[in-house]
Amino acid sequence: MITPKFFEVKWPFLLAAMAVLLPFLSFSQDKSAQAAINYSLIPKLPKPPKPEPFTISTIPLPKNVVESDLVNYLPDGEHLLMEVHFVGKKKSDLAVMKEDGSEFNCLTCELKEEIGDEMPVPLPDGKRVYTPRGVLECSPSIVNCKEARILPLVYPAIPQATIVRRIATNMSPNGVNVATGLVTTRGYLVLVSDLTRVSDDKGDHYELQQGKVVASSPNEADFLAFRPKIDGAGEVKSFADGGRSLINLALFESNNYDLAKIDLTTGTLTRLTKHFSYDEGTYPSPDGKWVIFQTHRHITRMDAFGLIPRPLFAGLPQAAGVSMQRNAEYEGYPKATRFYGLTMVDSYGDRARLPEDGYTGVNLMTDKDDVTLYNHMGNFAWHPSSTHGIFWEQKDPNTVKEGERTGRLRMARFTARKPTKPLPPTTPAMNWATDLKDFKWTTATYPEQGTLKGKVAGYAEISTVKPTPGSADEPRRVIKYVDFTDDGVYILNGSESSTLRPGGYDKPVSWDADITVSGKHTGFLKAKDVKLRVTGMSSGIIQAELDKHKMEVDLAKGLPTGVPGELR
Repeated sequence: MITPKFFEVKWPFLLAAMAVLLPFLSFSQDKSAQAAINYSLIPKLPKPPKPEPFTISTIPLPKNVVESDLVNYLPDGEHLLMEVHFVGKKKSDLAVMKEDGSEFNCLTCELKEEIGDEMPVPLPDGKRVYTPRGVLECSPSIVNCKEARILPLVYPAIPQATIVRRIATNMSPNGVNVATGLVTTRGYLVLVSDLTRVSDDKGDHYELQQGKVVASSPNEADFLAFRPKIDGAGEVKSFADGGRSLINLALFESNNYDLAKIDLTTGTLTRLTKHFSYDEGTYPSPDGKWVIFQTHRHITRMDAFGLIPRPLFAGLPQAAGVSMQRNAEYEGYPKATRFYGLTMVDSYGDRARLPEDGYTGVNLMTDKDDVTLYNHMGNFAWHPSSTHGIFWEQKDPNTVKEGERTGRLRMARFTARKPTKPLPPTTPAMNWATDLKDFKWTTATYPEQGTLKGKVAGYAEISTVKPTPGSADEPRRVIKYVDFTDDGVYILNGSESSTLRPGGYDKPVSWDADITVSGKHTGFLKAKDVKLRVTGMSSGIIQAELDKHKMEVDLAKGLPTGVPGELR
């Protein structure tokens, strides 16, 4: 068993680590019959809601608190549970205060251990707090914490593999199920386990027991047909529907990061977001009616990568390098600027891929200094009534001096809503998923050549150009589209090629493309001498056009930030 201090990690490392595996592996939720579902099609859904009024206000913090980007509500709806950073202190701490900023109390300031890393989750008993680095126990309660101690969290052994890195985790409202993404020496898996307190010869601690593998890589995707699945097996985002569902990051088309929901009672997967921009952190309302998520759809930063819907297989080599563009961030860069906004949709999600074609949610960050000076960072915490919530806005790091507050704590209040009750907590049996103890890794590779058939019409010819013996060149995959379409709306012709990055994620991926789009929408995608990197600045020029959407970016100069004329 492994304790978390050996493998704490953020999302960029997952992308970097998986970059080596992506050209060869595939992802999906375990034991589910999803192959026949065409997620490129927009299903018929209920009529979307009308826009509703909301206000945004700032919550005061103690002067010595410089950051509180991870917050949650206690079940009483009166107190906030927060991970905070104090001036001049490297260690982060957990604290509580009322949502108006009063009665601030640090819970862990007197403890040597450090926990946190992600949104702290209070357990239903009101005495304990889950984090992926350990569990805080308070006596007699979290609000009135007179005695506190941190117990370590022990992660399970993985069959035929060793855990390399822990990615994002989330805890169910039932106070038992924990979802965790784990990078191992054999691949990646999403595990749903039971949080269990144990007292033995090793002392008091918590373990993740009775694990179920709900998504994994590699898996049973159709390799011969060049149809990978990265639907339910992206980074863990949030439990939803009272714990019945799990929302994860997903890829349904090349380089377009979306969100997918796994029904944990059946294994059925649905696509929540469909917009061509980048979506990530996800925060469902307690009553199950709304979902707020981090996104770049309020600016054009990621448009060049996802605007043209190419088949998922084509973008596998580029996936890690593309994701690193989202926040002016690459491995080792000290001050990453977040360019996220917050969008809210109803429980059915997007109704369209392009905003002019239908409902794609409501932008919640509309203050005059949002985008220009502040962006979303951390999470969004809903009040139990689903009428309002708390979130952190990061101030542009280039404007923050040492010791200054790095952002502001905000409240979004939906002023026309009436309070609702949270959905009752659910503990799904997950009989469809594989028990961790019985999990077996599989291996598979894509053919070097063949035909990728469009789900609606057309095809793409796949070939691999190998370097001559002794050459420093890398293998290159070539894809030629002939009236290719997965949805009957976007028809692709032309070609693209990409190196496969053998030997390590520190090497850049080279990508070129010249693709035209016809059908209901018209446009093109051109990529010239693009070098996508995860350990440094990328380079190359990308041009993308689809109807009125027009983008041209020179990656070596940076990408749009939302501020006119500014690139980073």
